Amino acid sequence: MSDATAQAEQVRAGETDAATTVEDAIARCEQVNPSINAIVERTYESARHRAAQLDAARHRAAQLDAESSGRAAGGLLAGVPIALKDLFCPAEGEPGYQGNRRLAELDYRYFETGAVARRLAEAGAISIGHSHSPELGGGQCPAAAETALYGPCRNPWNTDHTVLGSSGGAAAAVAAGIVRIAHASDGGGSIRIPASANGLVGLKPSRGRISSAPAGEGWGGGTTDGAVALTVRDAALALDVLAGAEPGDPYAPAHPAPAAGYVAEVGQHPGQLRIGVSSTIPFEVTDPLCTQAAEAAAGLLDSLGHRVEQALPEPMATNDYMYDYVRIMRASATATLRSYEAALGRPWTEDDVEPVAWINYQRGTKISGPDLLASRERLHQFTRQIVQWWNAEPGQGDGFDLLLTPTLGVVPPPVGYLVEGDERTLTKRLAKVTPYLPQFNVSGQPAISAPLGTPEGMSPEGLPIGVQLVAAPGREDVLLRIAAQMEQAAPWADRCPPVYAAA
Repeated sequence: MSDATAQAEQVRAGETDAATTVEDAIARCEQVNPSINAIVERTYESARHRAAQLDAARHRAAQLDAESSGRAAGGLLAGVPIALKDLFCPAEGEPGYQGNRRLAELDYRYFETGAVARRLAEAGAISIGHSHSPELGGGQCPAAAETALYGPCRNPWNTDHTVLGSSGGAAAAVAAGIVRIAHASDGGGSIRIPASANGLVGLKPSRGRISSAPAGEGWGGGTTDGAVALTVRDAALALDVLAGAEPGDPYAPAHPAPAAGYVAEVGQHPGQLRIGVSSTIPFEVTDPLCTQAAEAAAGLLDSLGHRVEQALPEPMATNDYMYDYVRIMRASATATLRSYEAALGRPWTEDDVEPVAWINYQRGTKISGPDLLASRERLHQFTRQIVQWWNAEPGQGDGFDLLLTPTLGVVPPPVGYLVEGDERTLTKRLAKVTPYLPQFNVSGQPAISAPLGTPEGMSPEGLPIGVQLVAAPGREDVLLRIAAQMEQAAPWADRCPPVYAAA
């Protein structure tokens, strides 16, 4: 199956129409979703209505001016079916259950459309449903897409194993061929984690690159929206669609977007870059298969002419920063739950949420204002320390241009591993998954997980293993150039999992 970029080009060229692409995606969903449980709320009828509107607009424009028909087809994602993550991505009138059984019982609906859903729609993308994610962003585990409401989402590469998360349903839907690109979000690795587990490209943009309007900051500025995609050019295309400020945004990215857009960066030579590699991390044991993947990627980059050295930013030697980031997460989770009490009509109780979510809610209520501010100040200090390792301009200065690590500390575990057990056990298991990831939510740096089109990119169980590249603040352009160079040298997009929708 071709990627989203090609699909949009076909619609704009009149080789197909939005109604056809939407019906194809619905058929694919009906074919494979029962096996993987990636799409938890279907919005088929609204998708058909939107497709009809887009096709009618294109037809009218073609009658008036043939040259304008491409623009009228809907933009960069003209007629491309997508999925919206079932978590904090409001689209007016659509279900806002967010994996919670009480909100589902109330049939809670979003009452406004956020900037992300609006920009996707303006670009011509058409959502066919909401993708599986953990309850209210946390549930039993924020890195799993397994809920009491919907059950587990299963990995299309091996359905005995988890897709991970939190954007797990999004990644499974793309990997299994339901849609070619899907909305995702990342507060501690939640784009990169399932991208690695499902053999996809997952770009976490810089802080402030994509607006969260009308919402405020998430997790102290640690969260961002984005997408999971089949190809690097699709990741760039999604960033071109979503990037841009909205009135009142609390942050601005550290480096402006390229004048010609991010798609134009794909295929540009990155120059010779200085790349630091750390295939292990001092405070956590990394699965040897994940280490092997990072070392294989380092060898590939060396063969492409880059200066590759063993190196790790000093602040990454410990995970002490996580104490403060977890405090921010818990306080935010408590505030989020309380924001729904008006819809619920009463305070939340233990029976309303999953067990670990309730524990975190209770702990969040005990965090004082001064303690929360102290944690934020320490995280700002951590950010100042870690970003000094990178060159602000690639190839200039004595620092590094990129950091290469494994994306995950483990190969995707079996379904249930991250959600079954007591809270202490689950916390330890989560820490083993994500030792290389939340640092860059705290620092606001862009990071990308890319598959490996080499034998080292797959486990013996047939599960993909990705690698992470991290750039200086605001330098998504560098990440896209280097990831595209790797994609060209060792292609991955032609691989299909065992659970894959037939054409």
